[in-house]
Amino acid sequence: MLIQRSPQRKGESQIETQAMNPILSAAFQVIITSSSLSPQPLSRLLADLQPLIQALNTKGFKVLIALPPLRGSYGLFQSKNKTLWISPVTFPLGISRQTFLHEAVHAIQSCPSGRLSPVGWQVSLNPVVEREISAILLKNYNHKNRTLEQEAFFLQGQKNASSMLMKALKQRCI
Repeated sequence: MLIQRSPQRKGESQIETQAMNPILSAAFQVIITSSSLSPQPLSRLLADLQPLIQALNTKGFKVLIALPPLRGSYGLFQSKNKTLWISPVTFPLGISRQTFLHEAVHAIQSCPSGRLSPVGWQVSLNPVVEREISAILLKNYNHKNRTLEQEAFFLQGQKNASSMLMKALKQRCI
């Protein structure tokens, strides 16, 4: 592989070409293949989420760590094919857990009919957090989906979210 560099200062050579070090070449290959945009194994999600992933799988849901088909989204749930996408970029951003939990809420909301309906959790948030969520919902979501998104945003921040979702999954996804 050759690297070409254009001069940036007066007096530098016009084009400098040199062979790339084989170790650097291998390092670039690793970086490219482990890019935050490449599909990732489900084991990248935290161990405490693995039982929920398995339970979703047994109910016919497919969880993917890959770019969602909706450009620019961190996560997506499609009820027609029962697929949850978690964008690989959520890992370096530190939001993979919240994104997975958010999309898992939507998966469970789709049970039993395939059409999303509220689970019925009592959503109570700090007023500051509630305003932030309301701003996000007003800006990015259809008014009809407000209750669905409120549940998802609420649950993604709960310490016991995984157990709440497991319980709802057993009750709703028969």
